[in-house]
Amino acid sequence: MYNFSYTRLKEYSKHLSAHTAAEKQKGLAIEVGSELNLKAKFSCLPGLKGKDRDPLAVLIQISSKPPLTNASTEDRIVWTGWFCRMYREDDLLEMLPKTFTCLLLLLYNGSEALTAIVGTWFQRNFDCCFSKLVISSQALMWLAAM
Repeated sequence: MYNFSYTRLKEYSKHLSAHTAAEKQKGLAIEVGSELNLKAKFSCLPGLKGKDRDPLAVLIQISSKPPLTNASTEDRIVWTGWFCRMYREDDLLEMLPKTFTCLLLLLYNGSEALTAIVGTWFQRNFDCCFSKLVISSQALMWLAAM
């Protein structure tokens, strides 16, 4: 990601929240029963690093307060994503300038509509791209066993 800064996570949270609300209001990703009161939160996950010099993993959570609930009701998390770096011995990415943060893997849990909105925001703000990674069932079983 180009010009990504860990010191600006609060700012990114506000911008992604505003972008998500704007996209939902435009009707691009309206789902039955969806709420417009969405809030994004960025944080670091220091335990998800392959090597010491790898960048910190980033957790993004999008939460929603259900309509017609009182103020003390907790927000419900509707989308979660984790950006992390995959370790590779032949890593050519280490030759990139320091203005790039290489978090090559996005694991997410949530609707495809919100994933598309989040992906669009990241692509516009950090000049990055997304593509699906196909993982075989055998590899998933091996990862689960680890």
